[in-house]
Amino acid sequence: MNKDLRRMTFSALFAALIMLATMFLRIPGATGYYHLGDGLIYACAVLFGPAMGGMSAAVGSALADWLSGYAVWAPWTFVIKGLAAVAIGFLASRRSPPLIHVLAMVAGAAITVIGYGLATYVMYGAPAVIPETYGNLAQTGVGIVVGMLLVWWKRIPLDDLSLEQ
Repeated sequence: MNKDLRRMTFSALFAALIMLATMFLRIPGATGYYHLGDGLIYACAVLFGPAMGGMSAAVGSALADWLSGYAVWAPWTFVIKGLAAVAIGFLASRRSPPLIHVLAMVAGAAITVIGYGLATYVMYGAPAVIPETYGNLAQTGVGIVVGMLLVWWKRIPLDDLSLEQ
């Protein structure tokens, strides 16, 4: 299988996994919902880089919003989650030390919290920003833990994927 086809296949697979984790592993919140999809986004960005991570995150997360009845959030989510994953992918790679992975995920979490704070302000006004920010801090914090567990889970033979071939 050629390299481009493999990358597209894995990108689509991760977009689907991100969508499922976002849709079905969630808790309703004040202005939206909180989910475990961020952990998959962070892991995908570290393991597969900014392009694949960014596209998988943007498409999977936006589809989850759209299919879950939160279509008004889908354009915001596409941009915010895509930018967060691109930043993580640029700052860390699968071979980076754990501290770099954590710092890259923290940077991606900051993009997510700030992005959704801005989106909440535009859509609902200033009073809604504080509760949204608290929820997003919790969600991204859990996402960092889940992402690190996935990146450093030694039983996954990621080198066998050979996306570089």
